[in-house]
Amino acid sequence: ITVEMDVVNKPDLTAALKEIRMQYEVLSTRNQQTAEDWYQTKITNVTQEAARNNDNIRQAKEEINEYRRQLQARTLENDALRSANESLERQLQETEDRNNEEIAQMQETINQLDNALRTTKGEMARHLREYQDLLNVKMALDIEIAAYRKLLEGEETRLTTVGGGGMFGMGYSYSSGSYSGGRMYPSSTISIHKEEKKDAADGGKGGSPVQPKPPKSADASSDKAASKN
Repeated sequence: ITVEMDVVNKPDLTAALKEIRMQYEVLSTRNQQTAEDWYQTKITNVTQEAARNNDNIRQAKEEINEYRRQLQARTLENDALRSANESLERQLQETEDRNNEEIAQMQETINQLDNALRTTKGEMARHLREYQDLLNVKMALDIEIAAYRKLLEGEETRLTTVGGGGMFGMGYSYSSGSYSGGRMYPSSTISIHKEEKKDAADGGKGGSPVQPKPPKSADASSDKAASKN
């Protein structure tokens, strides 16, 4: 069998391969450009993201530093407040101790004043009783003095009326002791001295009768005792 090949109709493989090669080169160039663009885009995005992250990191660091400064300030303030609190607690304790001591002293003073008040009340009651006793004695002595004065005036009038002759002087004395409240007080002495006969005679001729001088010892002593009390 004889096979005849038509050389004229034989396809040009070189040209086809060349065309295919060119197509692959174009495709490779396009893919390379696409890859480079994608890579560049990614690089740009990553760079921008890194920049943003750097900004965030810087802000975070600044915030951390600010928080650290605030923490240090709060720590110092807390220490100062703790020291002030301890000082105030010590002052409070000292004040309480001092107040307790002052209260104890005041209570002691109050007790002393109460005792002094009771003693003073007792002394006042005793002085009042003594003063009342002295008043009673004075009243009794005043009554006795008035009574004896009347008796002496009556006796003097009688003697003057009778004539009272031959007597240059006459003395009357009386001693009395008074009891009051279970006590005995000193006796009072009342002495009345008449004038001489001439004075008595002059009184009988129309002159005024000689008035006896009131005793001073009993009244004066009673008034002095009352004024002292």
